[in-house]
Amino acid sequence: MNSPRKYTPISFHEKIPSRIDEVDRLCLRIRHLLQTNDLGEYCFSVELLARECLNNAVIHGNRNDADKSIVLSLSVGRAWIRLQVGDDGPGFAWRKARRSKLDTAACSGRGLQFYELYAERAQFNRCGNQITLWIRKSKRRGKEDGAMSAYILDMKDQKGSVKLKGDLTAVLVPDLQAGLKEMLNVGVREVEFDLACTKMLDSSGMGLLIAAANSLAPHSGKVFVSNVSPDIFRLLQSMRLTARLNVSGKAE
Repeated sequence: MNSPRKYTPISFHEKIPSRIDEVDRLCLRIRHLLQTNDLGEYCFSVELLARECLNNAVIHGNRNDADKSIVLSLSVGRAWIRLQVGDDGPGFAWRKARRSKLDTAACSGRGLQFYELYAERAQFNRCGNQITLWIRKSKRRGKEDGAMSAYILDMKDQKGSVKLKGDLTAVLVPDLQAGLKEMLNVGVREVEFDLACTKMLDSSGMGLLIAAANSLAPHSGKVFVSNVSPDIFRLLQSMRLTARLNVSGKAE
């Protein structure tokens, strides 16, 4: 008779400078940690929530002040994955934010919706500069691997394309924004984002897609997001963005 598999809890704790590139590095470490511990099915949800919390801590909590710090703790138990992120900022009115309605045209402000979708429970401390999330360990589809790379821009007449070679997250957004602005300035009226190689889309990447759609709309232009993974499709569907962004999944 085979003996039951021994269970080993996982605990991870790190303090980083308040910079977006440090967020990306830390999230890729979390991805690797989950994969190497046979927890790949949770990579998308845990990494998405970690990126969202960390990006908010950098941008809104610490106001992009690299002299301030962010602390992340991740623990994996038998039934739950617990994620906690805290920053050095003054906090925010999280009670009021929870009562606000989602604006589907807004380029930001989707963090609370992410928490509701992918975490069983979200708890802020009193002032709002620390959040703790609990993710239930149940079967999820898909495995994540690899690291974020870059992208390829192409233009022909009034059509442009962006082929992502990796993740569409906050660390890539500023550079890609500049490239998109140049495309729009020369008269591009349709832009297709090919996400065939994209395993992670955070709220900053989502905001970029919405901003592109908003910029094209006055000129009767459109954004198309193609070849998205099932996880990303469900995320965009939950945010009510599949029609707005003309989202399509990967071809069989």
